[in-house]
Amino acid sequence: MDPRISKQRTALVLDQPFFGALALRLKAIEDPSCETFWTDGVSLGYNPAYLASINDLEVRGVLGHEVLHAANGHCWRAGDRDPDLWNDACDYAINPIVLDAGMLLPGKPLVDPRFRGMSAEEIYAVLAQERREAQKDGQGGAGQQGGNSDAGNQPNPLQGQGDPQSANGANTPQGGQSPGGSPSCGEVRQYHGEDKPLQEAEWKVAVHQAAKAAQMRGDLPGDLQAMIQQAVEPVVDWRAVLHRFAQQASPTDYSFAMPNRRYVHMGLYLPALHEPAVGDAVFVRDSSGSVFDGTQAQFAAEIMAMNESLRPRRLIVLDCDTRVTQMQVFERGEPVELLPVRGGGGTAFTDPFLRLAREDINPVFVVYLTDTFGRYPDAEPPYPVLWASTVPLRSANLAPFGEMVEVIC
Repeated sequence: MDPRISKQRTALVLDQPFFGALALRLKAIEDPSCETFWTDGVSLGYNPAYLASINDLEVRGVLGHEVLHAANGHCWRAGDRDPDLWNDACDYAINPIVLDAGMLLPGKPLVDPRFRGMSAEEIYAVLAQERREAQKDGQGGAGQQGGNSDAGNQPNPLQGQGDPQSANGANTPQGGQSPGGSPSCGEVRQYHGEDKPLQEAEWKVAVHQAAKAAQMRGDLPGDLQAMIQQAVEPVVDWRAVLHRFAQQASPTDYSFAMPNRRYVHMGLYLPALHEPAVGDAVFVRDSSGSVFDGTQAQFAAEIMAMNESLRPRRLIVLDCDTRVTQMQVFERGEPVELLPVRGGGGTAFTDPFLRLAREDINPVFVVYLTDTFGRYPDAEPPYPVLWASTVPLRSANLAPFGEMVEVIC
């Protein structure tokens, strides 16, 4: 380990105990192949040439930056998201916390006041939507990947000048760099070891312990407290909730019309579990473009799985942005091959419910996958609704009716 890293890590232990305690968990390794620094939650890689180009306070800030990537779980949660855009989103989420803690970051760190307090998943959705819009307008390309089209007109003394994406060019594992810009001070890489669940769980415990130790010293800023609460909160398996919701919405009851044959020979006439055929099951996919492809793919897989287990009379899948853009209907026993999501406009949730009413469809349940940022129907429908939110519920636009579950893939 370079002695400068060792020295600044010790300084963090003394001056910033939360960051210092967690920095000790990362094994520093020299990696000339990377552009700046990187972490996967286990190792801390650094380019010695880049290390030599920044001062001691900036080294300390970079250590804090990498620590927050691991503390926030960024090393485990990328899924099949675009890695460059995911790195941008993660940087936007943590850089303000590093700066507010009094540390210094080299170059032009990604900071945007729109994203303060948002999770990396929420920021990613915004950046992905902005990139799609820019590409539609003929302005897409590598230089637009940071997606900061709105913030570019807002003065931000912390962000510096120039293209926001240029500050994060080192986000690929190969340490690429955007045209005309300086590299990010550090990447977040995904950990792919077989012990990934164990590493993730151990980091949650370590974050909680480091926070308690820092609180005892009075050295835990409010932004860090909010981040830690989000980082260590238990994750609910949305797939299990979705299947539980569908099962509960399906008609199942005990009936004497079909006695339980297991007890007839004993002279006992007991009711048997009666499961009448499930009616129409409806799933709505938000096609506004704010729900990224990986989540759509996983949601489609769950639709298929529930269709197999419940065998509804009809499986109805609607795509909707501000209006229904596609409707697929599959009869029981018919092969299900879902078409790609169709849409790409704004977001409103009223048209699917109006469509069901117009076509006199009274489903046993509706499951709606969405980022929740749109207009809800004014009236509650006569059937149960599950809103599968692609943003954390703490910051979602809560539905006026139905049940909500957080879908984070």
